[in-house]
Amino acid sequence: MTIDPKYKPILLEALEDMMYKLSLQLEPHKGKPLTGERKQLTAKQNAVEELQHIISTAK
Repeated sequence: MTIDPKYKPILLEALEDMMYKLSLQLEPHKGKPLTGERKQLTAKQNAVEELQHIISTAK
């Protein structure tokens, strides 16, 4: 994947904001049984982390 360097910081900042929102949504689920909603939020969080890695290492 090739990303124009001028867009990298903006994309990474947007993903960081998204991670923050996801962590706030996951907070009430901590220590409770794994629900469908919690699974979805965790999957989304993992996907965002993967995207952050892809974008930060893209040339």
